[in-house]
Amino acid sequence: MLNDLRFAFRMLLKHRWFSAAVIVTIALGIGINTTVFTLVNAVLFKPVPIPRGERLVVVSNQNSANQGNNRVGVSWAEYQQYRQNNDSFESLQATSNGEAVISDPGNPPQRYGLSRISPGLFGMLQTPPILGRTFSLADADPGAETAVLLGHEVWQQRYAGASDVIGRTIRLNEAPATIVGVMPEGFKFPANQDLWIPLVPTAQLENRANRSLQLFGILNSDTPIERAQQDLSVISDRLAAEFPDTNENIDAWVMTFHQAFNGGEIRIVFLMMLGAVGFVLLIACANVANMMLSRAITRHREISIRAAMGASRRKIIRQLLVESVLLSVIGGLLGLAFSGLGVHAFDLATENVGKPYWIIFDMDWRAFGYFAVISILSGVIFGLMPALRASRVDLNTALKDGTPGGGSARGGWLTGSLVVLQFALTVVLLAGAGMMVRSFFAAQAINDFVPAENLFTARLFPPEGEGERYFEPDTRKQLYTQLLERTRALPGVTAAAAASHLPGLGSAPRPIEFDGRPIEEPGSGPRASMVVQTPGFFDTIGLPILQGRDFDLTDGRPGQEAVVVTREFAQLFWPDEDALGKRFRLIDGDEPDAWMTVVGLCADIEQNPTDTDAPPTFFVTHEQQAWSWMGIMVRTRNDPAALTATMRSLVQDIDQDLPLFNVSTLTGALDQSQWFLRVFGTLFLVFALIGLLMASVGIYAVVAQATARRTREIGIRMALGATAGRIIKLVLGRGMRQLLIGLVIGLAGAVGATSLMDQVGFLIGISPHDPFVFAAITGLLVAIGVFACWLPARRAAHLHPVKALRDE
Repeated sequence: MLNDLRFAFRMLLKHRWFSAAVIVTIALGIGINTTVFTLVNAVLFKPVPIPRGERLVVVSNQNSANQGNNRVGVSWAEYQQYRQNNDSFESLQATSNGEAVISDPGNPPQRYGLSRISPGLFGMLQTPPILGRTFSLADADPGAETAVLLGHEVWQQRYAGASDVIGRTIRLNEAPATIVGVMPEGFKFPANQDLWIPLVPTAQLENRANRSLQLFGILNSDTPIERAQQDLSVISDRLAAEFPDTNENIDAWVMTFHQAFNGGEIRIVFLMMLGAVGFVLLIACANVANMMLSRAITRHREISIRAAMGASRRKIIRQLLVESVLLSVIGGLLGLAFSGLGVHAFDLATENVGKPYWIIFDMDWRAFGYFAVISILSGVIFGLMPALRASRVDLNTALKDGTPGGGSARGGWLTGSLVVLQFALTVVLLAGAGMMVRSFFAAQAINDFVPAENLFTARLFPPEGEGERYFEPDTRKQLYTQLLERTRALPGVTAAAAASHLPGLGSAPRPIEFDGRPIEEPGSGPRASMVVQTPGFFDTIGLPILQGRDFDLTDGRPGQEAVVVTREFAQLFWPDEDALGKRFRLIDGDEPDAWMTVVGLCADIEQNPTDTDAPPTFFVTHEQQAWSWMGIMVRTRNDPAALTATMRSLVQDIDQDLPLFNVSTLTGALDQSQWFLRVFGTLFLVFALIGLLMASVGIYAVVAQATARRTREIGIRMALGATAGRIIKLVLGRGMRQLLIGLVIGLAGAVGATSLMDQVGFLIGISPHDPFVFAAITGLLVAIGVFACWLPARRAAHLHPVKALRDE
């Protein structure tokens, strides 16, 4: 082996340009694969960065009576039973996530993610505060003064890292709370929370029908997750028998942390990305295998001499594999450097998109192990076929002077198959990348009538819980009416309104019932997408009213319930009829709402671009549905960003404890919601372009090598009268056959890949079988393939017959 290794180094240095081409090709394949596996590992496999993170699990319930997503929360009573009667967990703790507003003197009010936790949670996670103390059991007693733990980021940004923050009293959701500790930097368990308060049992929480908790547990060291599932299922079955009214069809559900938070579509997306770079690596290996096959032909006499001197086939194969693995390992080390840059670039691209705190994009032993395996395995994959091919030696003919070697039909079939594989995989990559790029541009064109760059947007979320100041609908209506009146009086403002959902950023799906069309079975009726808005909404976003009228100030009052529907809504539910004057009502509560009369028909607007099955949209007034969570939109002739300070001041004048958050232009808000198209689209495009480059070089090299082996044949044909055109057609024919076969196979695979992308919500505003994309990649590949084949064909057509006939 040492002799083989030394010889491999000598061959690498002797054939520098060939070695460099192989190393760069395989470095690209391995580098991209290591990059993506590092990302996938961080999202799907790496344990949460806490002590015993590999044993951390999530406990929820599932309701077998629900269709689709049947995951539900855990009630307080169920939590007590699960915690006290199981034999599988070292500890089992509860959380309930929400939002909270901090307001205290000297700082503007600000909204943060809040988690109510059982006092033993941080002890279970073995993560104590860096300042102050954690919660005690007394902190969770009813009537106890509210204690709050701050996240490190809140401590630094809001309180400048002051050590005397411990013991300070602040206002948390307008109620006093005492800061008792500060958590470590980067800790935001469970889902990017910034504040923690004790979970206090209340009458509302102790209601068995209230399933608002999520449980986290550390398994015993010798307990598999399947045993924990069986353990809790026994308890949930007993509760279902004892409390059929609230626990029928309810079963415990134990999941790994990644299953709970990174399952479903997220898992599919990252596994798709891993599959895509696997294609790139296969293309690289196929390309290098063809290069090694071509090189084996030039080394045919050398290998024949080795065999004649007594080298066994096994030794010849071993020596050739050592060379290929050495090239692969060197390429892998270069790819590792590429990988570091790629991981850092992805980390920067996803820095401000709400990435969970526990996802840390760095290499651990899994990523290094993956890198080592594919570095060696790639060398074996691309080196094995050429080694097996080259080691078959016929000594009776191989050592005769002037006998060309390696030009058999079998060798040509093998290289041709590798070219077909490269082009098929490239088609799939290009189709995926093309769909994402086209989807990105389609997303930019959605709702193009909306002046997104001139719209200042922000969110308000006045607390409306029982006992809160905004619990009554009239107080919420008054808040938004007062704020919008003051906003419209600002210099440069041309229009202002509020809506439950900004244009292109979702809606509230609701079951409805039409007048004269009673629903026979509950849950079987039609659904539509509701947007709640204040007067001036249509003018603010530029959505035209096609028939009827806009809302007036009296619409929405009792007995004057009104609705404006989109053209799509009217065509779906009242085809060939006039929608004006028609009536329908919401039926999602215990009692149906009042009948609403259609007073206007507006143009279509896309509220749910990522949901191809979203029902059509209708609009109601804030007077009628006193929505709390509202988005403010201000249309201005000036720079919208300049309104930020003014709008914050207006809100503070009305309510000093109410923060303005999610401040941006509508363009910025849309970009934030569609970041995945930009990031993943760029990634898939890079993968596809690298694959295309490799496949193009591969077919050029194969056709050029095949043409070189047929130099004497071409000379004879030309001597017998063949024209340059016939020679070009002869050489082009083989390459184009390979290209077309690869194209057909690749298009079949691309149809399945783009359908999967559509299922996970990657495509916006286009069909997964968009003919433009498929036609474009077909034309691109044919053009590149023809050019790659034409170059050696042109060279062959210009050979001088005498020179060609002298070729050996």
